[in-house]
Amino acid sequence: MPCRTTIFEMMTSLWQILERQVAYDMGPGRSVILLSSVPDVVFRSASTWRGCEEMSSCLSLNGSAEGMDVGPIEMTRRSATLPGYIRLAEMPSPRLVKTHLPVPFAPPGISKPQKKVKVFVPMRNPKDTAVSLYHYAHNMWQLRDFKVTIPWEQFAQNFINGNVPYGDYCDHLLGWWQMCDDPHFLFLKYEDMKRDLLSSVKTTVAFLDVELEESALTAVAEACTFDNMKTEMANSEIPEIRMLPRKGIVGDWKNMFSPEQNKAFDTWYEKKLGGTGITFDFE
Repeated sequence: MPCRTTIFEMMTSLWQILERQVAYDMGPGRSVILLSSVPDVVFRSASTWRGCEEMSSCLSLNGSAEGMDVGPIEMTRRSATLPGYIRLAEMPSPRLVKTHLPVPFAPPGISKPQKKVKVFVPMRNPKDTAVSLYHYAHNMWQLRDFKVTIPWEQFAQNFINGNVPYGDYCDHLLGWWQMCDDPHFLFLKYEDMKRDLLSSVKTTVAFLDVELEESALTAVAEACTFDNMKTEMANSEIPEIRMLPRKGIVGDWKNMFSPEQNKAFDTWYEKKLGGTGITFDFE
Protein backbone atom coordinates (compact mmCIF):
# COMPACT_ATOMS: atom_id res chain seq x y z
CA MET A 1 0.00 0.00 0.00
CA PRO A 2 2.75 2.56 0.76
CA CYS A 3 4.10 2.03 -2.75
CA ARG A 4 0.73 2.84 -4.32
CA THR A 5 0.36 5.94 -2.16
CA THR A 6 3.79 7.15 -3.21
CA ILE A 7 3.00 6.67 -6.91
CA PHE A 8 -0.32 8.50 -6.54
CA GLU A 9 1.32 11.42 -4.74
CA MET A 10 4.07 11.57 -7.35
CA MET A 11 1.58 11.69 -10.24
CA THR A 12 -0.53 14.34 -8.47
CA SER A 13 2.52 16.51 -7.88
CA LEU A 14 3.67 16.05 -11.48
CA TRP A 15 0.23 17.02 -12.78
CA GLN A 16 0.14 20.25 -10.75
CA ILE A 17 3.68 21.33 -11.63
CA LEU A 18 3.22 20.67 -15.33
CA GLU A 19 -0.05 22.55 -15.40
CA ARG A 20 1.69 25.65 -14.00
CA GLN A 21 4.55 25.23 -16.47
CA VAL A 22 2.35 24.87 -19.54
CA ALA A 23 0.16 27.80 -18.45
CA TYR A 24 3.28 29.95 -18.14
CA ASP A 25 4.41 29.05 -21.63
CA MET A 26 1.06 30.09 -23.06
CA GLY A 27 1.84 33.77 -22.48
CA PRO A 28 1.96 36.24 -25.38
CA GLY A 29 4.65 35.51 -27.93
CA ARG A 30 5.52 32.12 -26.47
CA SER A 31 5.14 28.68 -27.99
CA VAL A 32 5.78 25.14 -26.81
CA ILE A 33 6.34 22.02 -28.86
CA LEU A 34 5.08 18.94 -27.06
CA LEU A 35 6.06 15.54 -28.40
CA SER A 36 3.81 12.86 -27.05
CA SER A 37 4.53 9.38 -28.24
CA VAL A 38 3.78 5.81 -27.39
CA PRO A 39 6.81 4.69 -25.38
CA ASP A 40 7.85 1.88 -27.69
CA VAL A 41 8.19 4.28 -30.61
CA VAL A 42 10.06 6.81 -28.51
CA PHE A 43 12.52 4.32 -27.06
CA ARG A 44 14.09 3.02 -30.23
CA SER A 45 12.48 4.58 -33.31
CA ALA A 46 15.21 7.16 -33.34
CA SER A 47 14.42 8.65 -36.72
CA THR A 48 10.82 9.30 -35.66
CA TRP A 49 11.48 10.69 -32.20
CA ARG A 50 14.73 12.52 -32.84
CA GLY A 51 13.50 13.60 -36.26
CA CYS A 52 10.52 15.31 -34.66
CA GLU A 53 12.87 16.95 -32.18
CA GLU A 54 15.16 18.22 -34.92
CA MET A 55 12.32 19.47 -37.09
CA SER A 56 10.63 21.17 -34.15
CA SER A 57 13.83 22.90 -33.18
CA CYS A 58 14.83 23.93 -36.68
CA LEU A 59 11.40 24.93 -37.95
CA SER A 60 9.61 26.46 -35.01
CA LEU A 61 12.18 27.36 -32.41
CA ASN A 62 14.93 28.64 -34.70
CA GLY A 63 17.39 26.05 -33.47
CA SER A 64 17.31 27.39 -29.92
CA ALA A 65 14.88 25.00 -28.24
CA GLU A 66 15.51 24.30 -24.60
CA GLY A 67 14.97 20.77 -23.36
CA MET A 68 16.29 18.84 -26.35
CA ASP A 69 18.24 16.45 -24.14
CA VAL A 70 16.30 16.72 -20.90
CA GLY A 71 14.38 13.53 -21.54
CA PRO A 72 10.69 12.81 -20.92
CA ILE A 73 9.03 14.97 -18.27
CA GLU A 74 8.07 11.98 -16.14
CA MET A 75 11.51 10.36 -16.06
CA THR A 76 14.88 10.91 -14.41
CA ARG A 77 17.70 9.89 -16.70
CA ARG A 78 20.52 7.98 -15.12
CA SER A 79 22.88 10.78 -16.12
CA ALA A 80 20.63 13.41 -14.46
CA THR A 81 19.86 14.24 -10.84
CA LEU A 82 16.35 15.63 -11.35
CA PRO A 83 13.29 14.44 -13.31
CA GLY A 84 12.53 16.04 -16.64
CA TYR A 85 9.65 18.20 -15.49
CA ILE A 86 11.78 19.90 -12.81
CA ARG A 87 14.68 20.50 -15.18
CA LEU A 88 12.34 21.97 -17.80
CA ALA A 89 10.71 24.27 -15.25
CA GLU A 90 14.08 25.95 -14.76
CA MET A 91 14.59 26.60 -18.49
CA PRO A 92 13.46 29.66 -20.46
CA SER A 93 10.83 29.53 -23.16
CA PRO A 94 10.41 28.27 -25.74
CA ARG A 95 10.86 24.68 -24.58
CA LEU A 96 10.69 21.33 -26.31
CA VAL A 97 8.66 19.17 -23.93
CA LYS A 98 8.70 15.38 -24.30
CA THR A 99 6.56 12.72 -22.70
CA HIS A 100 5.50 9.09 -22.99
CA LEU A 101 2.45 9.55 -20.74
CA PRO A 102 -0.88 8.04 -21.81
CA VAL A 103 -3.75 10.49 -22.13
CA PRO A 104 -5.29 9.71 -18.69
CA PHE A 105 -2.02 10.68 -16.97
CA ALA A 106 -1.08 13.65 -19.16
CA PRO A 107 -1.76 17.15 -17.79
CA PRO A 108 -4.63 18.92 -19.59
CA GLY A 109 -2.16 21.44 -20.95
CA ILE A 110 -0.76 18.57 -23.01
CA SER A 111 -3.80 16.38 -23.67
CA LYS A 112 -6.05 19.40 -24.28
CA PRO A 113 -3.66 22.03 -25.66
CA GLN A 114 -4.69 25.57 -26.45
CA LYS A 115 -3.28 28.67 -28.16
CA LYS A 116 0.23 28.11 -29.57
CA VAL A 117 0.90 24.63 -28.21
CA LYS A 118 1.75 22.09 -30.93
CA VAL A 119 1.71 18.36 -30.20
CA PHE A 120 3.54 15.78 -32.30
CA VAL A 121 2.48 12.15 -31.92
CA PRO A 122 4.98 9.81 -33.61
CA MET A 123 3.64 6.33 -34.44
CA ARG A 124 5.12 3.07 -35.74
CA ASN A 125 3.70 -0.28 -36.79
CA PRO A 126 3.30 -2.55 -33.74
CA LYS A 127 5.48 -5.40 -35.02
CA ASP A 128 8.59 -3.28 -35.57
CA THR A 129 7.73 -1.44 -32.35
CA ALA A 130 7.79 -4.68 -30.36
CA VAL A 131 11.16 -5.70 -31.81
CA SER A 132 12.56 -2.23 -31.24
CA LEU A 133 11.44 -2.15 -27.61
CA TYR A 134 12.81 -5.64 -27.03
CA HIS A 135 16.32 -4.59 -28.06
CA TYR A 136 16.02 -1.25 -26.27
CA ALA A 137 15.01 -2.91 -23.00
CA HIS A 138 17.99 -5.25 -23.04
CA ASN A 139 20.37 -2.40 -23.86
CA MET A 140 18.95 -0.33 -21.00
CA TRP A 141 19.32 -3.24 -18.57
CA GLN A 142 22.92 -3.64 -19.66
CA LEU A 143 23.54 0.09 -19.25
CA ARG A 144 22.22 -0.09 -15.69
CA ASP A 145 24.10 -3.32 -14.90
CA PHE A 146 20.92 -5.35 -14.52
CA LYS A 147 21.60 -9.05 -14.94
CA VAL A 148 18.34 -9.78 -16.66
CA THR A 149 17.20 -11.16 -20.02
CA ILE A 150 13.79 -12.09 -21.41
CA PRO A 151 13.44 -14.55 -24.28
CA TRP A 152 11.89 -12.99 -27.37
CA GLU A 153 8.97 -15.45 -27.24
CA GLN A 154 8.01 -14.30 -23.76
CA PHE A 155 8.52 -10.62 -24.59
CA ALA A 156 6.32 -10.85 -27.69
CA GLN A 157 3.51 -12.34 -25.62
CA ASN A 158 4.00 -9.69 -22.93
CA PHE A 159 3.71 -7.01 -25.61
CA ILE A 160 0.31 -8.04 -26.90
CA ASN A 161 -0.86 -8.62 -23.31
CA GLY A 162 0.08 -5.05 -22.43
CA ASN A 163 2.73 -6.12 -19.91
CA VAL A 164 5.28 -3.54 -21.07
CA PRO A 165 6.13 0.01 -19.94
CA TYR A 166 3.09 2.30 -20.07
CA GLY A 167 0.76 -0.58 -20.87
CA ASP A 168 -0.94 -1.74 -24.04
CA TYR A 169 0.52 -0.19 -27.19
CA CYS A 170 -2.79 0.07 -28.99
CA ASP A 171 -4.59 1.56 -25.99
CA HIS A 172 -1.87 4.20 -25.74
CA LEU A 173 -2.25 5.00 -29.43
CA LEU A 174 -6.02 5.15 -29.29
CA GLY A 175 -5.95 7.51 -26.33
CA TRP A 176 -4.08 10.14 -28.32
CA TRP A 177 -5.90 9.31 -31.56
CA GLN A 178 -9.05 10.83 -30.02
CA MET A 179 -7.44 14.18 -30.92
CA CYS A 180 -6.73 13.28 -34.56
CA ASP A 181 -9.02 16.09 -35.75
CA ASP A 182 -7.68 18.64 -33.28
CA PRO A 183 -5.53 21.22 -35.15
CA HIS A 184 -3.08 21.29 -32.22
CA PHE A 185 -2.01 17.72 -33.02
CA LEU A 186 0.06 16.20 -35.81
CA PHE A 187 0.38 12.42 -36.10
CA LEU A 188 3.54 11.29 -37.90
CA LYS A 189 4.19 7.70 -38.93
CA TYR A 190 7.68 6.25 -38.85
CA GLU A 191 7.02 4.43 -42.11
CA ASP A 192 5.97 7.64 -43.89
CA MET A 193 9.09 9.43 -42.71
CA LYS A 194 11.26 6.59 -43.97
CA ARG A 195 9.50 6.57 -47.33
CA ASP A 196 9.60 10.32 -47.96
CA LEU A 197 11.30 12.39 -45.28
CA LEU A 198 11.12 15.63 -47.26
CA SER A 199 7.33 15.35 -47.49
CA SER A 200 7.19 14.79 -43.73
CA VAL A 201 9.27 17.92 -43.21
CA LYS A 202 6.91 19.91 -45.43
CA THR A 203 3.92 18.55 -43.49
CA THR A 204 5.61 19.67 -40.29
CA VAL A 205 6.32 23.11 -41.73
CA ALA A 206 2.66 23.57 -42.58
CA PHE A 207 1.63 22.36 -39.11
CA LEU A 208 3.95 24.86 -37.42
CA ASP A 209 2.91 27.72 -39.71
CA VAL A 210 6.50 28.28 -40.77
CA GLU A 211 7.64 29.48 -44.21
CA LEU A 212 10.89 28.05 -45.58
CA GLU A 213 12.48 28.03 -49.01
CA GLU A 214 12.98 24.69 -50.76
CA SER A 215 16.72 24.69 -50.05
CA ALA A 216 16.07 25.11 -46.31
CA LEU A 217 13.50 22.31 -46.34
CA THR A 218 16.00 20.02 -48.05
CA ALA A 219 18.66 20.91 -45.47
CA VAL A 220 16.33 20.07 -42.59
CA ALA A 221 15.40 16.75 -44.20
CA GLU A 222 19.06 15.88 -44.71
CA ALA A 223 19.84 16.68 -41.06
CA CYS A 224 17.01 14.38 -39.99
CA THR A 225 18.05 11.28 -41.95
CA PHE A 226 18.67 8.20 -39.84
CA ASP A 227 22.36 8.01 -40.75
CA ASN A 228 23.00 11.63 -39.83
CA MET A 229 21.12 11.40 -36.56
CA LYS A 230 22.83 8.11 -35.71
CA THR A 231 26.20 9.80 -36.10
CA GLU A 232 25.06 12.75 -33.99
CA MET A 233 23.66 10.54 -31.24
CA ALA A 234 26.78 8.38 -31.18
CA ASN A 235 28.70 11.47 -30.08
CA SER A 236 26.26 12.44 -27.34
CA GLU A 237 27.47 12.77 -23.76
CA ILE A 238 24.25 11.11 -22.58
CA PRO A 239 24.46 7.27 -22.53
CA GLU A 240 20.71 6.85 -23.07
CA ILE A 241 20.93 8.81 -26.32
CA ARG A 242 24.03 7.01 -27.61
CA MET A 243 22.22 3.67 -27.43
CA LEU A 244 19.01 4.78 -29.19
CA PRO A 245 19.64 4.15 -32.91
CA ARG A 246 19.77 0.57 -34.16
CA LYS A 247 18.83 -0.29 -37.77
CA GLY A 248 16.34 2.41 -38.70
CA ILE A 249 14.40 0.25 -41.17
CA VAL A 250 10.83 -0.86 -41.79
CA GLY A 251 10.09 -4.58 -41.67
CA ASP A 252 12.81 -5.75 -39.29
CA TRP A 253 10.11 -7.71 -37.43
CA LYS A 254 10.40 -10.39 -40.13
CA ASN A 255 13.81 -11.31 -38.70
CA MET A 256 12.27 -12.06 -35.28
CA PHE A 257 8.67 -13.22 -35.69
CA SER A 258 7.68 -16.86 -36.02
CA PRO A 259 4.57 -17.62 -38.14
CA GLU A 260 2.62 -18.19 -34.92
CA GLN A 261 3.69 -14.86 -33.45
CA ASN A 262 2.84 -13.07 -36.68
CA LYS A 263 -0.66 -14.55 -36.62
CA ALA A 264 -1.15 -13.63 -32.95
CA PHE A 265 -0.06 -10.04 -33.59
CA ASP A 266 -2.37 -9.76 -36.63
CA THR A 267 -5.34 -10.96 -34.57
CA TRP A 268 -4.53 -8.59 -31.69
CA TYR A 269 -3.89 -5.65 -34.03
CA GLU A 270 -7.14 -6.09 -35.92
CA LYS A 271 -9.16 -6.49 -32.72
CA LYS A 272 -7.70 -3.33 -31.21
CA LEU A 273 -7.28 -1.00 -34.19
CA GLY A 274 -9.64 -2.33 -36.84
CA GLY A 275 -12.11 0.35 -37.90
CA THR A 276 -10.41 3.11 -35.88
CA GLY A 277 -8.75 4.81 -38.83
CA ILE A 278 -5.25 3.88 -37.66
CA THR A 279 -3.39 1.85 -40.27
CA PHE A 280 0.27 0.98 -40.77
CA ASP A 281 2.64 -0.32 -43.42
CA PHE A 282 4.57 -3.35 -42.20
CA GLU A 283 7.34 -3.50 -44.81
